[in-house]
Amino acid sequence: MTRGILFLAALFLWAEPGWAAGEGQRSITKETILQWVERYRDTQPQFKPGETVTAANREQLRPFLSPGYFEEFDFPEAEFAITPTGDYAPHQAYRDATEKFASQTRLAADGALEGYIAGRPFPNDRLDPQDPTAGIKAAWNFNYRWQHYGQKVEKFGWVLLHQGGTPSAQQGLPAGLITGGGTVERVLAQRYQRVYLSHLAMMPEHNYIFPVSDAAQLEWKDIAEFTDPYEMRGQRLLMQRAADPHLADQAWTYVPALRKVRRVSVEEKSDSALGSDTTFDDYYGFSGRVLEHNWKFYGWRQVLHVMNSQHAYPHYYGPKGRVPHDRWELRRCAVIEQIPKDPRYPYSSKILFWDAQTYETVVALAFDRAGKLWKVWGMQDSWSEAAQDEAEMNHGTFVARYLGVTVIDVKNEQATLSPTFGMGYPTVTPEDVARLYDLNKLTEGKR
Repeated sequence: MTRGILFLAALFLWAEPGWAAGEGQRSITKETILQWVERYRDTQPQFKPGETVTAANREQLRPFLSPGYFEEFDFPEAEFAITPTGDYAPHQAYRDATEKFASQTRLAADGALEGYIAGRPFPNDRLDPQDPTAGIKAAWNFNYRWQHYGQKVEKFGWVLLHQGGTPSAQQGLPAGLITGGGTVERVLAQRYQRVYLSHLAMMPEHNYIFPVSDAAQLEWKDIAEFTDPYEMRGQRLLMQRAADPHLADQAWTYVPALRKVRRVSVEEKSDSALGSDTTFDDYYGFSGRVLEHNWKFYGWRQVLHVMNSQHAYPHYYGPKGRVPHDRWELRRCAVIEQIPKDPRYPYSSKILFWDAQTYETVVALAFDRAGKLWKVWGMQDSWSEAAQDEAEMNHGTFVARYLGVTVIDVKNEQATLSPTFGMGYPTVTPEDVARLYDLNKLTEGKR
Protein backbone atom coordinates (compact mmCIF):
# COMPACT_ATOMS: atom_id res chain seq x y z
CA MET A 1 0.00 0.00 0.00
CA THR A 2 2.85 2.39 0.81
CA ARG A 3 4.32 2.21 -2.69
CA GLY A 4 0.85 2.77 -4.19
CA ILE A 5 0.44 5.93 -2.13
CA LEU A 6 3.91 7.04 -3.13
CA PHE A 7 2.81 6.74 -6.75
CA LEU A 8 0.01 9.15 -5.93
CA ALA A 9 2.57 11.47 -4.41
CA ALA A 10 4.65 11.22 -7.55
CA LEU A 11 1.94 12.83 -9.57
CA PHE A 12 3.76 15.05 -9.37
CA LEU A 13 24.62 12.26 -39.02
CA TRP A 14 27.79 12.94 -38.00
CA ALA A 15 29.78 9.82 -37.01
CA GLU A 16 30.86 11.21 -33.66
CA PRO A 17 32.21 9.05 -30.81
CA GLY A 18 29.31 7.11 -29.32
CA TRP A 19 26.95 8.30 -32.07
CA ALA A 20 27.90 6.59 -35.28
CA ALA A 21 25.25 6.36 -37.96
CA GLY A 22 22.96 3.38 -37.44
CA GLU A 23 23.74 2.88 -33.76
CA GLY A 24 20.53 4.68 -32.81
CA GLN A 25 19.34 6.40 -29.68
CA ARG A 26 20.56 3.73 -27.27
CA SER A 27 24.19 4.42 -28.16
CA ILE A 28 23.92 8.07 -27.13
CA THR A 29 25.76 9.17 -23.99
CA LYS A 30 26.19 12.41 -22.10
CA GLU A 31 29.43 12.96 -24.00
CA THR A 32 27.48 12.66 -27.27
CA ILE A 33 25.26 15.55 -26.21
CA LEU A 34 28.13 17.74 -25.04
CA GLN A 35 30.06 17.09 -28.27
CA TRP A 36 26.93 18.09 -30.25
CA VAL A 37 26.65 21.27 -28.14
CA GLU A 38 30.22 22.27 -28.98
CA ARG A 39 30.24 21.20 -32.63
CA TYR A 40 27.17 23.24 -33.54
CA ARG A 41 27.43 26.05 -30.98
CA ASP A 42 27.90 28.79 -33.60
CA THR A 43 26.05 27.15 -36.49
CA GLN A 44 23.59 29.41 -38.30
CA PRO A 45 20.36 27.91 -39.68
CA GLN A 46 19.87 27.29 -43.39
CA PHE A 47 16.11 27.65 -42.96
CA LYS A 48 14.21 30.89 -42.41
CA PRO A 49 11.00 31.89 -40.64
CA GLY A 50 8.02 31.23 -42.88
CA GLU A 51 9.56 28.11 -44.38
CA THR A 52 8.51 24.52 -43.71
CA VAL A 53 11.36 22.05 -43.41
CA THR A 54 10.31 18.59 -44.58
CA ALA A 55 11.83 15.15 -44.20
CA ALA A 56 13.80 15.69 -47.41
CA ASN A 57 15.74 18.51 -45.72
CA ARG A 58 15.79 17.08 -42.22
CA GLU A 59 19.57 17.36 -41.94
CA GLN A 60 19.15 21.13 -41.72
CA LEU A 61 17.63 20.56 -38.29
CA ARG A 62 20.40 18.43 -36.82
CA PRO A 63 22.33 21.37 -35.29
CA PHE A 64 19.16 22.54 -33.51
CA LEU A 65 17.56 19.29 -32.28
CA SER A 66 19.61 17.35 -29.75
CA PRO A 67 20.71 13.77 -30.38
CA GLY A 68 18.04 11.49 -28.99
CA TYR A 69 15.25 13.85 -30.01
CA PHE A 70 16.36 14.43 -33.61
CA GLU A 71 15.94 10.70 -34.39
CA GLU A 72 12.27 10.83 -33.40
CA PHE A 73 11.49 12.83 -36.55
CA ASP A 74 12.89 10.30 -39.02
CA PHE A 75 9.71 9.59 -40.99
CA PRO A 76 8.46 10.79 -44.40
CA GLU A 77 5.63 12.98 -43.10
CA ALA A 78 7.79 14.92 -40.65
CA GLU A 79 7.61 18.67 -41.12
CA PHE A 80 8.67 21.75 -39.20
CA ALA A 81 6.80 24.98 -39.77
CA ILE A 82 9.40 27.60 -38.78
CA THR A 83 8.17 30.82 -37.18
CA PRO A 84 10.16 33.90 -36.11
CA THR A 85 11.83 33.81 -32.71
CA GLY A 86 9.30 35.52 -30.49
CA ASP A 87 9.54 37.85 -27.52
CA TYR A 88 8.08 36.20 -24.40
CA ALA A 89 9.23 38.59 -21.72
CA PRO A 90 7.74 37.85 -18.29
CA HIS A 91 5.36 40.21 -16.53
CA GLN A 92 6.64 43.69 -15.82
CA ALA A 93 6.35 43.07 -12.08
CA TYR A 94 8.85 40.20 -12.39
CA ARG A 95 11.24 42.31 -14.44
CA ASP A 96 10.99 45.16 -11.94
CA ALA A 97 11.74 42.81 -9.04
CA THR A 98 14.69 41.36 -10.95
CA GLU A 99 16.19 44.80 -11.47
CA LYS A 100 15.56 45.79 -7.85
CA PHE A 101 16.88 42.72 -6.05
CA ALA A 102 19.28 40.79 -8.31
CA SER A 103 22.35 42.60 -6.99
CA GLN A 104 21.67 41.47 -3.43
CA THR A 105 21.05 37.77 -4.15
CA ARG A 106 24.00 35.49 -3.40
CA LEU A 107 24.83 31.85 -2.70
CA ALA A 108 25.46 30.44 0.75
CA ALA A 109 28.32 27.98 1.24
CA ASP A 110 25.98 25.01 0.61
CA GLY A 111 24.38 26.57 -2.49
CA ALA A 112 21.23 27.90 -0.83
CA LEU A 113 20.07 31.42 -1.67
CA GLU A 114 20.75 34.35 0.62
CA GLY A 115 19.18 37.75 0.23
CA TYR A 116 16.66 36.59 -2.40
CA ILE A 117 13.35 38.49 -2.41
CA ALA A 118 11.69 38.16 -5.83
CA GLY A 119 12.37 38.16 -9.58
CA ARG A 120 15.16 36.26 -11.33
CA PRO A 121 17.90 35.55 -8.79
CA PHE A 122 20.88 35.84 -11.16
CA PRO A 123 21.07 37.78 -14.46
CA ASN A 124 21.99 35.71 -17.49
CA ASP A 125 24.99 37.88 -18.30
CA ARG A 126 26.56 36.80 -15.01
CA LEU A 127 26.44 33.10 -15.88
CA ASP A 128 29.88 31.97 -17.01
CA PRO A 129 30.82 28.36 -17.87
CA GLN A 130 34.15 28.99 -16.13
CA ASP A 131 32.33 29.76 -12.87
CA PRO A 132 31.72 26.51 -10.93
CA THR A 133 28.67 28.09 -9.27
CA ALA A 134 26.98 29.06 -12.58
CA GLY A 135 25.06 25.77 -12.76
CA ILE A 136 23.34 26.14 -9.42
CA LYS A 137 22.67 29.82 -10.14
CA ALA A 138 20.86 28.77 -13.32
CA ALA A 139 18.98 26.11 -11.32
CA TRP A 140 17.70 28.80 -8.94
CA ASN A 141 16.70 30.92 -11.94
CA PHE A 142 14.66 27.96 -13.18
CA ASN A 143 13.16 27.31 -9.76
CA TYR A 144 12.03 30.92 -9.45
CA ARG A 145 11.03 31.53 -13.07
CA TRP A 146 7.93 33.64 -13.62
CA GLN A 147 4.80 31.53 -13.06
CA HIS A 148 2.25 34.18 -11.97
CA TYR A 149 0.32 32.58 -9.07
CA GLY A 150 0.79 29.07 -10.45
CA GLN A 151 -0.76 26.73 -12.99
CA LYS A 152 -4.31 25.38 -12.99
CA VAL A 153 -5.27 22.44 -15.24
CA GLU A 154 -8.83 21.18 -15.54
CA LYS A 155 -7.62 17.93 -17.13
CA PHE A 156 -4.00 16.81 -16.97
CA GLY A 157 -3.56 13.64 -19.03
CA TRP A 158 -1.23 10.69 -18.66
CA VAL A 159 -1.32 8.62 -21.87
CA LEU A 160 0.91 5.53 -21.80
CA LEU A 161 1.84 4.72 -25.39
CA HIS A 162 3.59 1.67 -26.84
CA GLN A 163 5.12 1.36 -30.29
CA GLY A 164 3.21 -0.36 -33.07
CA GLY A 165 -0.44 -0.49 -33.95
CA THR A 166 -2.80 2.42 -34.34
CA PRO A 167 -4.10 4.54 -31.46
CA SER A 168 -7.76 3.88 -30.80
CA ALA A 169 -10.23 6.53 -29.69
CA GLN A 170 -10.03 6.98 -25.94
CA GLN A 171 -12.94 8.18 -23.85
CA GLY A 172 -12.38 11.71 -22.63
CA LEU A 173 -9.54 12.50 -25.07
CA PRO A 174 -9.92 14.46 -28.32
CA ALA A 175 -9.96 12.29 -31.44
CA GLY A 176 -7.15 14.31 -32.99
CA LEU A 177 -4.78 14.12 -30.04
CA ILE A 178 -2.72 11.31 -31.64
CA THR A 179 -2.45 10.57 -35.35
CA GLY A 180 -0.17 8.03 -36.98
CA GLY A 181 0.96 5.00 -35.01
CA GLY A 182 1.26 3.83 -31.43
CA THR A 183 -0.95 1.79 -29.13
CA VAL A 184 -2.55 3.43 -26.13
CA GLU A 185 -2.15 1.14 -23.13
CA ARG A 186 -3.64 3.31 -20.41
CA VAL A 187 -5.10 6.77 -19.87
CA LEU A 188 -5.28 8.62 -16.58
CA ALA A 189 -6.52 12.14 -15.90
CA GLN A 190 -6.46 14.49 -12.96
CA ARG A 191 -7.34 18.04 -11.98
CA TYR A 192 -4.34 19.98 -10.77
CA GLN A 193 -3.49 23.38 -9.36
CA ARG A 194 -0.37 24.92 -7.86
CA VAL A 195 -0.19 28.16 -5.91
CA TYR A 196 3.04 30.01 -5.14
CA LEU A 197 3.10 31.65 -1.72
CA SER A 198 6.44 33.41 -1.36
CA HIS A 199 8.77 35.52 -3.52
CA LEU A 200 5.79 36.83 -5.49
CA ALA A 201 6.97 39.69 -7.69
CA MET A 202 3.46 41.15 -8.07
CA MET A 203 2.96 41.62 -4.32
CA PRO A 204 5.38 44.32 -3.15
CA GLU A 205 2.66 45.71 -0.88
CA HIS A 206 2.76 42.42 1.08
CA ASN A 207 6.57 42.17 1.10
CA TYR A 208 6.30 39.71 -1.82
CA ILE A 209 4.50 37.14 0.39
CA PHE A 210 0.97 35.87 -0.25
CA PRO A 211 -1.32 37.25 2.48
CA VAL A 212 -2.17 34.00 4.27
CA SER A 213 -0.85 32.81 7.61
CA ASP A 214 1.71 30.18 6.54
CA ALA A 215 2.93 31.77 3.29
CA ALA A 216 6.32 32.94 4.57
CA GLN A 217 7.24 29.36 5.47
CA LEU A 218 6.19 27.84 2.11
CA GLU A 219 7.28 28.11 -1.50
CA TRP A 220 4.18 26.49 -3.00
CA LYS A 221 1.24 24.13 -2.50
CA ASP A 222 -0.15 21.57 -4.96
CA ILE A 223 -3.57 19.96 -5.09
CA ALA A 224 -4.31 17.05 -7.46
CA GLU A 225 -7.42 14.89 -7.88
CA PHE A 226 -7.91 11.89 -10.15
CA THR A 227 -10.94 12.07 -12.44
CA ASP A 228 -10.19 8.94 -14.56
CA PRO A 229 -10.14 5.97 -14.63
CA TYR A 230 -13.18 5.16 -12.55
CA GLU A 231 -11.33 3.00 -10.03
CA MET A 232 -9.03 5.91 -9.15
CA ARG A 233 -11.60 8.68 -9.25
CA GLY A 234 -11.66 10.85 -6.16
CA GLN A 235 -8.13 10.07 -4.99
CA ARG A 236 -6.51 13.34 -3.97
CA LEU A 237 -3.12 14.62 -3.00
CA LEU A 238 -2.17 17.80 -1.17
CA MET A 239 1.54 18.60 -1.25
CA GLN A 240 3.63 21.54 -0.09
CA ARG A 241 7.24 22.65 -0.36
CA ALA A 242 8.94 24.63 2.35
CA ALA A 243 10.56 27.96 1.62
CA ASP A 244 13.63 26.62 3.41
CA PRO A 245 15.36 24.51 0.71
CA HIS A 246 16.83 22.18 3.36
CA LEU A 247 13.42 20.92 4.53
CA ALA A 248 11.60 17.92 3.06
CA ASP A 249 8.36 18.21 1.11
CA GLN A 250 5.18 17.27 2.95
CA ALA A 251 2.09 15.57 1.53
CA TRP A 252 -1.29 14.19 2.52
CA THR A 253 -3.52 11.92 0.47
CA TYR A 254 -7.16 10.93 0.53
CA VAL A 255 -8.04 7.51 -0.90
CA PRO A 256 -11.82 6.96 -1.09
CA ALA A 257 -11.50 3.24 -0.31
CA LEU A 258 -9.88 4.11 3.00
CA ARG A 259 -12.11 7.13 3.69
CA LYS A 260 -9.25 8.72 5.53
CA VAL A 261 -6.71 11.46 5.01
CA ARG A 262 -3.23 10.11 5.58
CA ARG A 263 0.12 11.80 5.69
CA VAL A 264 2.56 10.21 3.23
CA SER A 265 6.25 10.39 2.48
CA VAL A 266 7.21 11.97 -0.82
CA GLU A 267 10.92 11.48 -0.47
CA GLU A 268 11.03 8.68 -3.04
CA LYS A 269 10.37 11.22 -5.78
CA SER A 270 12.57 9.34 -8.23
CA ASP A 271 10.13 6.40 -8.37
CA SER A 272 8.15 5.90 -11.58
CA ALA A 273 4.80 7.66 -11.30
CA LEU A 274 1.86 5.33 -11.84
CA GLY A 275 3.80 3.09 -14.20
CA SER A 276 4.58 6.00 -16.52
CA ASP A 277 7.94 7.05 -17.95
CA THR A 278 8.35 9.99 -15.62
CA THR A 279 8.78 10.79 -11.93
CA PHE A 280 7.81 13.66 -9.69
CA ASP A 281 11.36 15.03 -9.88
CA ASP A 282 10.97 15.17 -13.69
CA TYR A 283 7.81 17.30 -13.73
CA TYR A 284 8.38 20.56 -15.69
CA GLY A 285 11.74 19.03 -16.68
CA PHE A 286 12.86 19.34 -13.06
CA SER A 287 10.70 19.74 -9.97
CA GLY A 288 12.99 18.38 -7.29
CA ARG A 289 14.83 20.32 -4.61
CA VAL A 290 17.83 22.20 -5.97
CA LEU A 291 20.22 21.34 -3.14
CA GLU A 292 19.81 17.58 -3.68
CA HIS A 293 21.81 17.85 -6.93
CA ASN A 294 25.05 19.24 -8.27
CA TRP A 295 24.79 21.53 -11.30
CA LYS A 296 27.01 22.43 -14.27
CA PHE A 297 26.52 25.19 -16.83
CA TYR A 298 27.88 24.56 -20.35
CA GLY A 299 26.92 27.86 -21.93
CA TRP A 300 24.22 28.81 -24.46
CA ARG A 301 22.86 27.09 -27.58
CA GLN A 302 20.13 27.69 -30.14
CA VAL A 303 17.49 24.93 -30.01
CA LEU A 304 14.24 24.41 -31.90
CA HIS A 305 11.19 24.42 -29.67
CA VAL A 306 7.38 24.53 -29.77
CA MET A 307 7.29 27.79 -27.82
CA ASN A 308 4.03 29.31 -29.01
CA SER A 309 1.82 26.42 -30.04
CA GLN A 310 -0.86 26.99 -32.63
CA HIS A 311 -3.13 24.55 -30.76
CA ALA A 312 -5.21 24.72 -27.59
CA TYR A 313 -3.71 21.35 -26.59
CA PRO A 314 -0.79 19.30 -28.00
CA HIS A 315 -1.17 17.37 -31.25
CA TYR A 316 1.06 14.31 -31.70
CA TYR A 317 1.88 12.43 -34.90
CA GLY A 318 4.38 10.12 -36.61
CA PRO A 319 4.68 6.33 -36.82
CA LYS A 320 5.04 6.16 -33.04
CA GLY A 321 2.44 8.87 -32.38
CA ARG A 322 4.60 10.74 -29.91
CA VAL A 323 6.17 13.87 -31.43
CA PRO A 324 4.46 17.28 -31.62
CA HIS A 325 2.90 18.43 -34.89
CA ASP A 326 3.13 22.16 -34.45
CA ARG A 327 5.11 25.30 -35.28
CA TRP A 328 8.70 25.68 -34.15
CA GLU A 329 11.09 28.52 -33.45
CA LEU A 330 14.74 28.85 -32.51
CA ARG A 331 15.32 29.63 -28.85
CA ARG A 332 18.50 30.57 -27.03
CA CYS A 333 18.91 28.05 -24.22
CA ALA A 334 21.12 27.46 -21.22
CA VAL A 335 22.73 24.01 -21.34
CA ILE A 336 22.66 22.55 -17.83
CA GLU A 337 23.69 19.24 -16.28
CA GLN A 338 21.83 18.00 -13.21
CA ILE A 339 23.89 15.45 -11.23
CA PRO A 340 22.10 13.74 -8.33
CA LYS A 341 23.95 13.59 -5.02
CA ASP A 342 22.07 10.44 -3.95
CA PRO A 343 23.91 7.35 -5.30
CA ARG A 344 20.58 5.47 -5.34
CA TYR A 345 19.05 7.90 -7.81
CA PRO A 346 18.07 6.11 -11.06
CA TYR A 347 19.81 8.61 -13.38
CA SER A 348 23.54 9.23 -13.43
CA SER A 349 22.75 12.72 -14.75
CA LYS A 350 20.35 14.74 -16.85
CA ILE A 351 21.08 17.38 -19.49
CA LEU A 352 18.48 20.16 -19.60
CA PHE A 353 17.98 23.00 -22.07
CA TRP A 354 16.31 25.99 -20.39
CA ASP A 355 14.95 28.87 -22.42
CA ALA A 356 17.05 31.96 -21.72
CA GLN A 357 14.07 34.31 -21.59
CA THR A 358 11.44 32.23 -19.76
CA TYR A 359 13.54 29.48 -18.12
CA GLU A 360 11.00 26.91 -19.26
CA THR A 361 12.46 23.50 -20.15
CA VAL A 362 12.79 23.01 -23.91
CA VAL A 363 14.19 19.48 -23.94
CA ALA A 364 15.80 17.19 -21.35
CA LEU A 365 17.76 13.95 -21.60
CA ALA A 366 18.42 11.51 -18.75
CA PHE A 367 21.19 8.90 -18.66
CA ASP A 368 21.15 5.61 -16.81
CA ARG A 369 23.83 4.47 -14.36
CA ALA A 370 25.83 3.04 -17.26
CA GLY A 371 25.86 6.49 -18.88
CA LYS A 372 23.54 5.59 -21.80
CA LEU A 373 20.54 7.62 -22.88
CA TRP A 374 17.43 6.45 -21.07
CA LYS A 375 14.72 9.11 -21.41
CA VAL A 376 13.97 12.17 -23.52
CA TRP A 377 11.53 14.92 -22.59
CA GLY A 378 10.26 17.07 -25.46
CA MET A 379 8.24 19.99 -24.10
CA GLN A 380 5.50 22.04 -25.75
CA ASP A 381 4.64 25.56 -24.61
CA SER A 382 2.03 28.15 -25.41
CA TRP A 383 2.20 31.92 -24.87
CA SER A 384 -0.46 33.21 -22.49
CA GLU A 385 -1.14 36.32 -24.55
CA ALA A 386 -1.91 34.24 -27.64
CA ALA A 387 -3.82 31.50 -25.84
CA GLN A 388 -6.79 30.15 -27.79
CA ASP A 389 -8.44 28.69 -24.70
CA GLU A 390 -9.17 29.96 -21.20
CA ALA A 391 -8.45 33.56 -22.18
CA GLU A 392 -9.63 34.89 -18.82
CA MET A 393 -7.05 32.77 -16.97
CA ASN A 394 -4.21 33.59 -19.35
CA HIS A 395 -4.34 36.96 -21.05
CA GLY A 396 -2.37 39.54 -19.11
CA THR A 397 -0.27 37.02 -17.18
CA PHE A 398 2.70 36.95 -19.63
CA VAL A 399 3.55 33.31 -18.92
CA ALA A 400 5.12 30.71 -21.20
CA ARG A 401 2.46 28.11 -20.51
CA TYR A 402 3.45 24.49 -19.95
CA LEU A 403 1.12 22.94 -22.57
CA GLY A 404 2.37 19.35 -22.57
CA VAL A 405 5.32 16.99 -22.84
CA THR A 406 6.35 13.78 -24.57
CA VAL A 407 8.44 11.52 -22.32
CA ILE A 408 10.24 8.92 -24.43
CA ASP A 409 11.67 5.85 -22.70
CA VAL A 410 14.41 4.86 -25.12
CA LYS A 411 15.36 1.67 -23.26
CA ASN A 412 11.84 0.26 -23.05
CA GLU A 413 10.60 1.61 -26.40
CA GLN A 414 7.55 3.34 -24.99
CA ALA A 415 6.39 6.84 -24.16
CA THR A 416 4.10 8.84 -21.92
CA LEU A 417 2.22 11.82 -23.32
CA SER A 418 1.06 14.45 -20.84
CA PRO A 419 -1.22 16.94 -22.60
CA THR A 420 -3.14 19.61 -20.71
CA PHE A 421 -6.72 20.68 -21.36
CA GLY A 422 -8.36 23.78 -19.89
CA MET A 423 -5.11 25.20 -18.57
CA GLY A 424 -4.16 28.64 -17.33
CA TYR A 425 -2.53 30.80 -14.68
CA PRO A 426 -5.40 32.40 -12.75
CA THR A 427 -5.26 35.18 -10.22
CA VAL A 428 -5.70 33.60 -6.79
CA THR A 429 -7.18 35.19 -3.66
CA PRO A 430 -6.60 34.31 0.01
CA GLU A 431 -10.12 32.85 0.00
CA ASP A 432 -9.18 30.58 -2.91
CA VAL A 433 -6.12 29.31 -1.05
CA ALA A 434 -8.14 28.63 2.10
CA ARG A 435 -10.76 26.75 0.08
CA LEU A 436 -8.44 24.73 -2.16
CA TYR A 437 -5.64 23.80 0.22
CA ASP A 438 -7.44 23.25 3.51
CA LEU A 439 -6.33 19.85 4.78
CA ASN A 440 -9.63 19.43 6.59
CA LYS A 441 -11.47 19.62 3.24
CA LEU A 442 -9.32 17.11 1.38
CA THR A 443 -12.18 14.57 1.49
CA GLU A 444 -14.61 16.89 -0.29
CA GLY A 445 -13.26 16.81 -3.85
CA LYS A 446 -13.66 19.56 -6.43
CA ARG A 447 -14.85 22.86 -5.00
